[in-house]
Formats: sequence, C-alpha cells, structure tokens
Amino acid sequence: MSKEFDPETDLRPNGYPRADAIRRGLHLYDSLSDYDSRLSELIEYFGWETGHKADACRRWFFGDDVKQQRFLEATGLAFWEYAVMHQYAQFNRFDPERPDMYWLYDEVVERLDRLGGRDSVWVLDFGCGLGQIGIGFALDGYNVVLSDIQPPQLDFARFLCNNRDVDPEFHQAGEGEYFDTGRDGRPFGCVIEWGVLEHIADVLACVDNITSGLVPGGVFVTTTLERDWTDELKEFYIRDAGDAAQAEQLWSDEIRTLVAERFEIVRRPGTLATLLVRRD
Repeated sequence: MSKEFDPETDLRPNGYPRADAIRRGLHLYDSLSDYDSRLSELIEYFGWETGHKADACRRWFFGDDVKQQRFLEATGLAFWEYAVMHQYAQFNRFDPERPDMYWLYDEVVERLDRLGGRDSVWVLDFGCGLGQIGIGFALDGYNVVLSDIQPPQLDFARFLCNNRDVDPEFHQAGEGEYFDTGRDGRPFGCVIEWGVLEHIADVLACVDNITSGLVPGGVFVTTTLERDWTDELKEFYIRDAGDAAQAEQLWSDEIRTLVAERFEIVRRPGTLATLLVRRD
C-alpha cells in the first residue's frame, strides 16, 4: 500500500455490522481469544505433536529464503503443515485490526443485495487458501465456491466448514486451470482474488475465466490488479512470485486493457484490495 493502514480513514456512517457478524461467526470458541481459538483448531486438526508448533509458524519466508528449509528441519514440519499453520495462526481475514476483508465486506454485500442478494447470485473465492473469506460469505447465507490448486489447503478449509456447519462447493483446480464462472450459466455476483494472481502463469486467461460469469454490477475484489505500482512494490511481487516475467503480468498493458474494458474501478481507502465492478 502507498500509505500506512489507518481504519479511522475508512469509517462508514453505519459501521460494519455484516463484517462484525462474520468475525463473530469465524471465532469458534467464545471462551478464548480469537488467536487462541485458531490455535485450538490447528491442534484439533493436526494433533498436539504438530499443532502446538503453530505459534512458531507465524514467521514468514520468501520462497527463495534458505532459512525456510532450516526452519522446517528444526521444527520437524513438512512444508504444507507449516504453510497451513502459518496462514491460520498469522491472520483472520475479518480482523478489523488488519487492512483486510473486514473493511470491504459490507460494501460488497450491499452491492450483492442490489443484484438480488443471497438467493440470486453466487460467490467465488478464487485461490481460496484456507477459505476464510469464502466461509465468511457462506456463514452469511451465500452460495459459495471455494477454488484452489492445493489439496492440503482445501482439506483444512473443509475442516473449518465442518466446524461451522456450512457447506460451500469445493473446486480442486488442476495446473493451469482456472475456475470458469461462465461455464454453466450460474450468475456470479462476486469474485475474490486475495494475494493469488502473482502465483498464476497466465494472468490474462485467469482473470478472463474467473470473471466471465460475473453479472453486470458484480464485484471483483482483487489485491493484485490496479495497484499503485512503485518500484519497491514491483520488486516484492517479483520475489514473491519467483519469476519476473510472471509477476510483470500484473502491471502489463494487456491486463490493464482487460480491466478497463470489463470493469469500473471503485477504490476503498485503507485496505489492501481494490473493488472492480462489472460494466453493463
């Protein structure tokens, strides 16, 4: 982001009641803090011998950092054990202390209400990881698809869904496969891409597929497109992607043209994401 996160700059007159409800729904154990509640779920999922290491897994590494392998060896963890515990221990996507989905959710669902609401449109959480955002929509009564390429992440997302008694649709993507929202005629009102596109080999094809079924007025929530691309930010994404040519697609003329033709841009201050609204 171009400026430090300050929630005071993004206050809405009526607050964030829908996001607050999701935050409470994601917090499984009321007797524990939000963080300790998530740690408890990790221990339930992995068992004590693995799950009690979750606190140490809050540490993050670039993929090319040699310290990552040393960390895995020292803790006796497999990579995906570490990756799942890192994501779930490190953050709650509806934490109001973070520049995260909490600050966008009420505006998104207000737009979905204008499209007919829960019974009229679907939501795609693309590259869902552990599925926190998509599960939030499911808790709110929406029909949701959770799509990811990594089975360990989808397995943990299923565990979270079972704990909260929600039943979204799961999509296991193959290599180079992107969920096509236009493939079966279902009307999609929202697509979320949160920190995913820098890991995609063909960004143009991906964005085309995942937004093809967005209805006019539908919302595309993205953290990687239409950024204020400073040299420093570009270098971060290049290193995170591990492939300069792949990362450079994010600020290419081709993807900017697709976005300009398909969407109107609605920016929300103080968050990581940009809201793009499908043109008529």
